[in-house]
Amino acid sequence: MIATAPGKLILTGEYAVLDGAPALVTAVDRRAVARHGVARGSSPFLIAVATELAERRGSTDPAARAALEVSVESTAFYDRQTKLGLGSSSAVTVAATACALGEAGLVIDREEILAVASAAHARAQGARGAIGSGADIAAAVYGGTIAFTKKKIEHRKWPAQVTLIPFFTGHAADTSTLVQQVAAARVARKTEVDAALVAVADASQAACLAVVAPSELASAAMIAALSLAGHAIDRLAQATGVVLVPGCVTTARAAMARFGGTAKTTGAGGGDVAVAVLPATANVTEATRALIEMGCLPLRLSVDETGVDTRPDAQ
Repeated sequence: MIATAPGKLILTGEYAVLDGAPALVTAVDRRAVARHGVARGSSPFLIAVATELAERRGSTDPAARAALEVSVESTAFYDRQTKLGLGSSSAVTVAATACALGEAGLVIDREEILAVASAAHARAQGARGAIGSGADIAAAVYGGTIAFTKKKIEHRKWPAQVTLIPFFTGHAADTSTLVQQVAAARVARKTEVDAALVAVADASQAACLAVVAPSELASAAMIAALSLAGHAIDRLAQATGVVLVPGCVTTARAAMARFGGTAKTTGAGGGDVAVAVLPATANVTEATRALIEMGCLPLRLSVDETGVDTRPDAQ
């Protein structure tokens, strides 16, 4: 049995999603590939999947036993030895869960995969002090673009009138560390940080509305919402004193304004992948060249509409 699951970009709602705000998330076409029949690796996420299935189904259940013999390959989430920050741990967890359930002969139920993988991922991340929202797990399970809250997942279609150019900022970020730093700053400077998080939440709500705007309004609405979201993260960085916005993103934002667009961090920020957002009518070649001239590394990424999938192992 082979199971694969895509990576993700959390476009808006970062940090505020932990308080219940919506996040706009899109799955991307870099995939983790899980296979059964080899010794399980030492990844805490694979261990957590096996533990979660054993607790839910019993240690002798076929799915729980299959999870002990699942390995996952995630090289697509790296540039040489550098982690890109596309949600590799979530994709690994979802792929491993689907592989174990599929190997046990069970009909693949995305809701069950979501429940098991979310709990397993939280178990593994909790050991590092940052459980997360579950938005990245949802993107890996369902694919496409989603408006996510802890209580609801709404499927969306990325507007054709808006072009995304993901780019690597030049260095990897540690999400768990950033989340802990922001949380600590919130305790120390609650009023300022809470106000910044409200701005993040409001901008994300605007983006979730923009993604369903009429076609003639989609480009302007989405770019305006993502511009607000970028400035809200600037405000959060200032309020917390945490470096959430690399200099290249600020520079890229100014450059993309020449094309009628903007740029912002994704996910926890601090590095990893950011996005330039342009009207579909803009000159993508020239915009990409401008990003490269600023030291950014544009990435070949597309929206992955499939989500988790399984197939028999031909070998």
